[in-house]
Amino acid sequence: MNSKEIVQRTLNFQCPPRVAHSFFPSDFVWTGIHISAPQNEWKRVGELDWRRVDEWGNEWQKTNYSSKGKIIKGGLQKLQDIDSYQFPDFSNHALYFNTRYAFQNTPQFWHIGVLTGSTYEIANSLVDNYQSLVITDIDTIRHLHDRIDSVLKTQINGFKDAGADGVMIIEDLGETSQLSPGPSLWKEEFGPRIKSLCDFAHSLDLKVIMHSFQEVARIPELISSGIDCIQIDSPGSIGLDVLQRYRDKFHVSFWCPVDIHTTLQSRNEQLIRAEARKMLQMLWKGEGGFIAGYFWDNLSLGLDPQWQEYAIDEFLKYGIAQNFKPCLLRR
Repeated sequence: MNSKEIVQRTLNFQCPPRVAHSFFPSDFVWTGIHISAPQNEWKRVGELDWRRVDEWGNEWQKTNYSSKGKIIKGGLQKLQDIDSYQFPDFSNHALYFNTRYAFQNTPQFWHIGVLTGSTYEIANSLVDNYQSLVITDIDTIRHLHDRIDSVLKTQINGFKDAGADGVMIIEDLGETSQLSPGPSLWKEEFGPRIKSLCDFAHSLDLKVIMHSFQEVARIPELISSGIDCIQIDSPGSIGLDVLQRYRDKFHVSFWCPVDIHTTLQSRNEQLIRAEARKMLQMLWKGEGGFIAGYFWDNLSLGLDPQWQEYAIDEFLKYGIAQNFKPCLLRR
């Protein structure tokens, strides 16, 4: 059974022979869209300072001591320009050439198309005072959200045509803003948009994976919106027992490494191995519903890669079907 079949069985709770995983050699091939243009490239503007403009029109800044940088000016400075503002043309088939090539040359793997952001992360980037306007001028912001959703659905179509098995929404607003919608705003504006994207992807027979820094407390809402798999780097912040209840009740999958903020930071081999085994016992069970993850930026964690290697070793040794009771297919 190849990687594609193992991941598909995992997400469908169909008793894969081993746990699916994203550490090397990964069961996944994932790729996004990069628009190559002169203004998208970094240009030196000072001895240590660099600037660039991304495909959405946002201005970025970084120094020699950083690689990613940050947005210092949103591209949409006047909300009255929402209708006329030029968004990237993601219907251009040329943008998916590298994606199509990568997928066609790896038919044995499960393919993920990574969207350029979530509706809210893109809007937060475009509009400098988005966090206040989403409360005080929701009608105008809703119109912006509509345009962004249309763009994201175009991307989903492009990934499907390129050979994707699923799409991934990466939502990291919690790292960059204080946006925390209350129950009414979530119910009226945020949740329905995620559901609309999920419904559209599902109509194309695509699974939807979501990495959400901000909304881990809203896992029930994400599940009800149609998310098939939730990627979480700190499962301990929620509790494996809580994730297990969601998994068992709603048949949602979780994609997690051993907790990057607690367990890995212990630098305790036995504790890390025990946590990896516990995750398999509670979230995989030989049935599916769990993907063993890996946090690729060990440097930002201040950790030697060896600590995650202990978790990998345990996932590989214990995450096989014969270590669990016979699996009954879920209907």
